[in-house]
Amino acid sequence: MSSSTEKRPFATASGGTTTVIPQCESGDRATETSHSKIRIAVATKGYGLINQHFGHAKEFLIYEVDGNAAQLIAQRPVSQYCHGKDNGPGDLSEITQILGDCEAVLVAKIGAVPADRLREAGIEAVEVYDTIETALWNYYEEWCSTPSDDDRTPTS
Repeated sequence: MSSSTEKRPFATASGGTTTVIPQCESGDRATETSHSKIRIAVATKGYGLINQHFGHAKEFLIYEVDGNAAQLIAQRPVSQYCHGKDNGPGDLSEITQILGDCEAVLVAKIGAVPADRLREAGIEAVEVYDTIETALWNYYEEWCSTPSDDDRTPTS
């Protein structure tokens, strides 16, 4: 985090405001839209952390992030990808459709097959174990500084 980054509010479900969100001031993404606003899905078991495996998530929190704030805008229920006594794979098409307007999904862990399918649907899978606000800030900062035609691959 650079010292020139201004403090920006982070809207939590409880209404508190606590973190820094960077401005999209340079790079190709800064001029992509007037507000450089993106949606990011988060898998969480609670406690303000990204601590849920993609395949075990029963819902995703959807945040809208721009240079001014990060706002929780939706909770989207999904059928678990891993289910049954053997944690067998489910239907990814439902999940990719539900998360289709998101730039990325932040998860504690994700397998190679679902990560590849998400990437094919235009959604970056990012493995991270951190607070939601820190991970959102880090992803948004990376997104702002990455050229829009970049072929990024999900971390696994």
